[in-house]
Amino acid sequence: MASGATNKTDMWRPLLRSRRNLAILALLVVVGYISFAQLGLVHNNGGGGGGGGGRGAAYGMIHSFGGGKTAGTIKTQQVPYDGGGGRKEERWKFDVTVDRDNHSLTRAQCDQTFPLLYHELDRAKAYWKGQQGDKKIGPEQIDLKWSGDGGLSGMIYKQQLYVTHSRGLNHFGHWKERSHATLHQIQRAILTSPEPVPDIEFSIKINDKINLTPDDPSVTVWTFSRNIHDPVMERVWVIPDFNWWTYPRVAGAFGDFQRQAMAIQGVNFDSKRDQLVWRGTVDFNLELRGPLMAQTDGQPWSDVRRIDEDAGDPFRITMPDHCRYKFAVHTEGTTWSGRLKYLLSCHNVVFVHRLSWYTHLYHLLNPSGAGQNYVQVENDWADLPPKMDELIMKPAKARLIADNAASELRDKYFTPAAQTCYWRRLFEVWRSVSFEPEPWEYIRSTAGDGGSMAMERRVKGMTYEEYV
Repeated sequence: MASGATNKTDMWRPLLRSRRNLAILALLVVVGYISFAQLGLVHNNGGGGGGGGGRGAAYGMIHSFGGGKTAGTIKTQQVPYDGGGGRKEERWKFDVTVDRDNHSLTRAQCDQTFPLLYHELDRAKAYWKGQQGDKKIGPEQIDLKWSGDGGLSGMIYKQQLYVTHSRGLNHFGHWKERSHATLHQIQRAILTSPEPVPDIEFSIKINDKINLTPDDPSVTVWTFSRNIHDPVMERVWVIPDFNWWTYPRVAGAFGDFQRQAMAIQGVNFDSKRDQLVWRGTVDFNLELRGPLMAQTDGQPWSDVRRIDEDAGDPFRITMPDHCRYKFAVHTEGTTWSGRLKYLLSCHNVVFVHRLSWYTHLYHLLNPSGAGQNYVQVENDWADLPPKMDELIMKPAKARLIADNAASELRDKYFTPAAQTCYWRRLFEVWRSVSFEPEPWEYIRSTAGDGGSMAMERRVKGMTYEEYV
């Protein structure tokens, strides 16, 4: 027996003396271990037959640790092979606890998660198709020669963002902030896109009132809102406004504000103050804000206050402080007001008068039924007191409205992820109805030692990185 054991050991010694052979042997052991582990994984997930229906062999397994409702659980996403070496998305689902700021959703994921997001793009595309048929929107139609200050023209070419023209954006601080914040959003949408974005040229107006006139009905532009009562504004393409990036002196990144809002009384609607809050000036839009002050004056549920622009006003509160109340009021300002997206992220009941200025998301506001997510009142606010009294007497109804706003708006269509999906769909839809960009410009330059003049070709405009 001892001799036999010695002979077997001697048989392996030549193999073990070689470092190369040792490395190969180690590799074989590792490969064997991984293979057995994968076989066990497929078996445990129904990959062999039985409940799996024999489909397991056609699936790859992707595991990720996510912040779902059960902390520390593993989310498994099954991804079938498409037969061509790629993989198809099948069971992915938007999880707001981890995807609120996910700017890398695919087109399919955007469509799956936000099917009602693109109403304004569909409207604008249908309008221009009706005006021009298959004729593309041309360069002359986006020229800002009709515009005063507050505009810029840009281009996306080979995934690079350029600013090709600007009008009066740097002499007024707010306009510079607005233009930069808008460009930041566009740049983020490009850089985080899983699919290439198309080459396009476009123009943007960042003013509250863009002063578009009927004089040239072929002109179009991207802008933050449109007056739904003005036929001229049918020509515009509505984009996410600048404070989806940040709201200087009011709030930081929008996703961060939403997290702050949720941290204030969280999901406990009943613990919020049983009052109606509003803060603002009446120095403009007095015909709308004046009646609000009158209808809420002396009401026991009212915390409606006029404030001065002076930062030391004792009634001034922060934007997150609005989330401490069960009820809030939204009013338009010069045109649209960016405040509504913040209030609807607070998990409270928001009272909104009949709006004239629509952003790219206002079609999602629902004033009635099981999906009601805000309370609509008349512009004279006369129906505000009885509607407030009713909701105070019916806290379950108030809670349902707040819950709907939180689940459908704050945690879905008003997420930063949704805005990036909107931007990328805008690029796509805009390209389908507009001209192919001409990226080059030609400038005279001195060539050679003789000083002869030559035409030099270069991409027009200034890169985003240079501009900001």
